Amino acid sequence: MSYLVLARKWRPESFSEVVGQKHVVLTLAAAVRSDRIAHAYLFTGPRGVGKTTVARILAKALNCEKGPTDEPCGTCDSCTEIGRGKSLDVIEIDGASNRRIEDARGIRETVQYAPLSGRMKVYIIDEAHMLTREAFNALLKTLEEPPPHVVFVLATTEPGKIPDTIASRCQRFDFHRISSAELEERLRVIAAAEKIDVDDDALRLVAARADGSMRDAESLLDQLMSVGKGGVSVDDVVAVLGIPDIDVFFRISDAIASHDTSAVLEALETALGTGFDARDLLDGLVEHMRNLLLIAVAPAPERLVGRIADYRAHEGSSADLGEDDLVRLVRIGVDAQASAKWSTQPTLIAELALLRMAKLESAVALEEVVRALREQGSGSATRAGGDTGGGSREGARGGTRAGSAAEGGGEPAAGSGGAGTSTARKAVRSEAPQKAAGVAVVEPAPVGSAGTAGTVVAVADLDPALWCDVVERVRAEKPALAAFLNGAVPTFPADGAVSLEVPNGSNFHRDQLRDRGNMRIMERAASEIYGGRMSLGFTFGAPEVPAAPGAGTPASRNAVSRGALDGGPGTAGADADPMVRKVLEIFDGEIKR
Repeated sequence: MSYLVLARKWRPESFSEVVGQKHVVLTLAAAVRSDRIAHAYLFTGPRGVGKTTVARILAKALNCEKGPTDEPCGTCDSCTEIGRGKSLDVIEIDGASNRRIEDARGIRETVQYAPLSGRMKVYIIDEAHMLTREAFNALLKTLEEPPPHVVFVLATTEPGKIPDTIASRCQRFDFHRISSAELEERLRVIAAAEKIDVDDDALRLVAARADGSMRDAESLLDQLMSVGKGGVSVDDVVAVLGIPDIDVFFRISDAIASHDTSAVLEALETALGTGFDARDLLDGLVEHMRNLLLIAVAPAPERLVGRIADYRAHEGSSADLGEDDLVRLVRIGVDAQASAKWSTQPTLIAELALLRMAKLESAVALEEVVRALREQGSGSATRAGGDTGGGSREGARGGTRAGSAAEGGGEPAAGSGGAGTSTARKAVRSEAPQKAAGVAVVEPAPVGSAGTAGTVVAVADLDPALWCDVVERVRAEKPALAAFLNGAVPTFPADGAVSLEVPNGSNFHRDQLRDRGNMRIMERAASEIYGGRMSLGFTFGAPEVPAAPGAGTPASRNAVSRGALDGGPGTAGADADPMVRKVLEIFDGEIKR
């Protein structure tokens, strides 16, 4: 057969024709010009990015009749024979099928002979990581001190499997994945030379499918050219490569945006019924979510997204999915991809991933939560105070709490897989840690503590919310000690000391808090935050609160017990807690019993 596939026909013949590996070819060309050729090279990188091709070009540069030169002529006998793979001075060895110690010994014996027609003998060992340990050991001395007329080039996709004793004797070059833009441009040049009309969207889709491999991209284009009738359209790419129709993914993403689990499963079942594999669907769905994200954030998404016209046609679909939502959905999809790759039940993994996506609530920014809580707190304080003074004091207190939340480093809204309500809870926990943890703060008794210079700290200054700042001050000095303060509830009894109620503390926990050195750190932090000399005391364990049948352990006396959340007897119910009411009002929520 006379037909030559595109991957071979369009293989680069010189350093200037290599695509995407500028850092490699510039260095090698400079080494040839300055006659500083190393005796051994290690080329590493993904498949199809030019490792063996560059090794052949290096062999041409060293043996060209007009060289050594960084621009081999490509027409002399030496260049022609190397290009056809017929040169006796360039020995290409497949490391996968020549991996035994006997093969390595054969190399060691033949390197002593001078080249037949060129200046240098070049040994190119492809898939070098497949050699056995014994074979590497046999090559060790030869690689370190080969004859002056020999150059070794080891190419591998898995450099971690190359022994350090071998790698340390080579100059290493890391080949990168080729960008989609470079792949697309190269395919456009090839298509024009082959007189094949290919749509830009089709080229973009092929480049994305090649995943950084020039050889894969050329092979895919070759496959498409054999079925295209005078040209290649995006529909041809979808049909030939078996890519699910984009409408399938929009149906899934629309169902996810509306949290319709039934519609999600129905769309998945329909797609699988047409013959698509669950793994391919997961791959396509991740790419679809990625495209939606790029369209939302990129200034010029048409350069990054294949089939951009189809996405423009579906503009408005899945509009309820924000940027943070799409980030979390992509993460869930990537996790599902990894799980399904080697699983015997990929369909089940796809179903679980889609259900998880559909049940994922929308993300809520921490700033919105703090702002809403601050507004609610100010409004409640104004109503409760009944006068300007009371409202101002409560507003200031709310502002202090919001500031503490912002400075406390609350978690970002776009957590990995967390629901929106979970994000809201995290934000509320940052704004009012004691209450969000299920422990209500006891209001300070009408007693002050001795302040600086004999002054008395006002009751209003003993804001329990400032305890967050105390904990952060302790954390800055001793992070481990701050961890023991989590869940501690500060109260201000009549003796002027700060009493910390620590529920369910272990013996080790208690010993750490009672340690004299740790006590000094905590008291110093409290004194700095509250502006007066403070002393600390601890109460371990919590008085029991009657719990509803089937409830968990009793909470502290200031907590909303599990029985309250269930509406159990002996409790006023969670609806009576002001923080719970505030959260329900902000997020339009309800308590499910």
